[in-house]
Amino acid sequence: MKKLILIFSSIFFVVILFVVFNYLDKEHPIKVKVSMEGSFFRDAQFIQKKDGQLKLQLFSKEALMSDDGKLMDLRELTMFFPEKNLTVKARKGFYWIESGDLILSEGIEGFSKDYKIYGTEAYWSAKDKTLYSDNPLKIEGNRFIIEGNSGKASENLIELKKGVKAIVYSKK
Repeated sequence: MKKLILIFSSIFFVVILFVVFNYLDKEHPIKVKVSMEGSFFRDAQFIQKKDGQLKLQLFSKEALMSDDGKLMDLRELTMFFPEKNLTVKARKGFYWIESGDLILSEGIEGFSKDYKIYGTEAYWSAKDKTLYSDNPLKIEGNRFIIEGNSGKASENLIELKKGVKAIVYSKK
């Protein structure tokens, strides 16, 4: 009787091993869906290109994706426009992923070869390629300082509005 139980248990064990190995050997399609919603990123970089040409690089020390995956809350961000060799920095910002639009706030500073821009809040329209502000702005160049209560800047024009004050230094 012991031999019979031993034979049946051995056969049962072999059958179980065969079933397990047969199951493991088969390929099973695995579908993986990765969601970045609500994700937190350090040292994030976003790039906008048009016709293979780099138009804008956006760096952020911290970025938090909204729950709907459409908006990034940014901290300590830097925008670089290679065509104009212009860099814009801000402590905070919001970046709309689909449109490429951006709101900058707190300690905005822009630097180029010829001038510096200072402000407290601005809106970047990717469609217009223009930076708008309804808050005070200050532009400093080698021979001028211009302040205004609002304005806009595109690749060809900087325009200040409302209460504009300018100091222009003569050549010496």
